[in-house]
Amino acid sequence: MITIKVPATLGNFGPGVASLGMALDLSLTVEIIEASNVWVVEHNLGDTIPYDETNYIVAVAKKLYPDITPHVLRVTSDIPLRQGLGSSTAALLAAIELANQLGELGLDDYTKLTLAARTEGQPANVTAALLGGVTASYLNDGNVFASGVVAPEYQAVIYLPEYQRDDKADKPNEIALADATATAAAGNMLLAAWQSQQLVLAGQLLETDNIQRAVINDVPELDVIRQASHALDVYGSVVAGDGPAVVTLVAPNQTQDLLDVLAYLELPGEFKVVDIAGTGLTVF
Repeated sequence: MITIKVPATLGNFGPGVASLGMALDLSLTVEIIEASNVWVVEHNLGDTIPYDETNYIVAVAKKLYPDITPHVLRVTSDIPLRQGLGSSTAALLAAIELANQLGELGLDDYTKLTLAARTEGQPANVTAALLGGVTASYLNDGNVFASGVVAPEYQAVIYLPEYQRDDKADKPNEIALADATATAAAGNMLLAAWQSQQLVLAGQLLETDNIQRAVINDVPELDVIRQASHALDVYGSVVAGDGPAVVTLVAPNQTQDLLDVLAYLELPGEFKVVDIAGTGLTVF
């Protein structure tokens, strides 16, 4: 039996939109059980997710390798769906790896990364999910440039609201030059702050979200969480991707204090503490 495991990711956050990513210690797992006459996908993701060849993972694998032999798959995941934590990215990479394994395609990591980044239209989440840890990447004319990034030791305190992302929400197609310039400068400074282990400065820079205003406006809990966190001099609360999850990156020795303060907010939903995953996609 072959098992494919892909971590959740934080991407498209703060000044790192379409570039910075972090792998989180939650995962999607696909077990390839046995060959079959038809595709069977056993999973714990709810009845809105198909159990047959129309399942997204199978459909993408078949598109990549049309002659793939049907199999019985078992899919499990503890990545929250439609919260901005990379559940679709994990499924995409799992599909590419499924085709790679069953089709014996011999794809290297760069090819997997390029296929996934072109599919998503940006590389932030796929780079972190593939490589693990904290990453920076850039998609230009279909080519991907990617690297690991030096960052402080963090834990992610994740707020999961009771509602899910509205995928039909309008997103701006253009951004102001001033916002783009400020975001690029903040992103450069963030990398410098990370490299010099300046956590407070890095946290303040993480909260630069000039070009995420449309997303932030739909997540009112962000301001509430930031105000509570700032009382502890904890900065670095961001909307995860297109939301609505809110992630606060915090030094491990401050995690419990932060949780104690956030508990007083009585926000509907739950808080979850998740480590940064040092390993990306694995096959065993």
